[in-house]
Amino acid sequence: MPKRILMLLSNEYRPDPRVEKEARALISEGYSVEVVAWDRLRRRPKRSSDNGLQINRIRTGLVEGPRSLLVNFPIFLTLSVVHSLRASCDAVHAHDLDTLVQGFIVSRIKRIPLVYDAHEHFSKMVESDVSSFLARLLDSIEKRLVPRASLVIAANDMIGEYLSRYSRSEVVVVMNCIDVENVHRAPPTRRDGEIVLFYGGSLEPLRYLDEMIIAVKSIKNCRLRIAGTGRLEELVKRESKIDRRIEFLGYVPHDDLLKEMASSDAVLCLLDPSNENNRIGTPNRLFESMAIGVPVMTTNGTFSGRITQETGCGIAIDWSERNFADAVERLREPSARMAMGRNGRVAAESTFNWAAMKRRLLDRYRSLLR
Repeated sequence: MPKRILMLLSNEYRPDPRVEKEARALISEGYSVEVVAWDRLRRRPKRSSDNGLQINRIRTGLVEGPRSLLVNFPIFLTLSVVHSLRASCDAVHAHDLDTLVQGFIVSRIKRIPLVYDAHEHFSKMVESDVSSFLARLLDSIEKRLVPRASLVIAANDMIGEYLSRYSRSEVVVVMNCIDVENVHRAPPTRRDGEIVLFYGGSLEPLRYLDEMIIAVKSIKNCRLRIAGTGRLEELVKRESKIDRRIEFLGYVPHDDLLKEMASSDAVLCLLDPSNENNRIGTPNRLFESMAIGVPVMTTNGTFSGRITQETGCGIAIDWSERNFADAVERLREPSARMAMGRNGRVAAESTFNWAAMKRRLLDRYRSLLR
């Protein structure tokens, strides 16, 4: 009988790339995996199966803003605990802080190991959107529950260093890398002089989206393609209707997202370093761009900027419209793009690849469920 892993997730799983990679890795090792997700917009099947991965989605009222989120989150918490207690499982794997409480409750009642998987420094990620009291409360909950986890996983070294202050066990770093063996890039053909920039991810504040849009309008022969969903979606839609140099793609499935990146001249991974989670975070697009061999533009003062500088896979800037425009001009040179892309690919093959991360994950799970 295979060991059964129950993963808790606070998004609808459409799918979530990190969760999917980890679940697939465990399934390949002979584990059975079920994902319990939160269908906030009530638009996904309540139950589905995808090549051996079982997905069960909890439905609450519609979540369309901060107020409805606060109203419906306790309902999701309760229903996910009830579902999990009824499920047969040998370990509960909580993805991020907003499922850690549920995971802790389930692990205690069922007497099974708790795995905590920190994608972000959660309280710092949301501190600009919630009261200072709630941000401190979230931080306190994390500090209290991390020592109760049998296995702690961090999305990068910086998050791992933070969590290791509280964890009683070793923190394993499993980065959001992709399988470089299955990623290939065909150099795109461009009209003379045009440069195409791509942003794919959350359309949220503190990512210089508004500023990038304004800057691109003043750069000749430059096009910005934006994919994703979030609170700034209406802004991006509106700007795309006003100026043809701004193209809004909406939500793009992950495989298509990789194709969009491969057909771009550079990928934008700019984060405002005034937010601590931005300073220590590593966007998925960073590692994906490296594997594809496309240059990235990141921000100085962030961990992603440090990786960019150390590997030579792109350009890290201090944000300003002038610095952004200067970086675009540097990226306009094909030989510079090729060198940065090549550097990124080399770093992905040697270090930042899913094969290495998968080994780390499976080694810890074998020890945990031996």
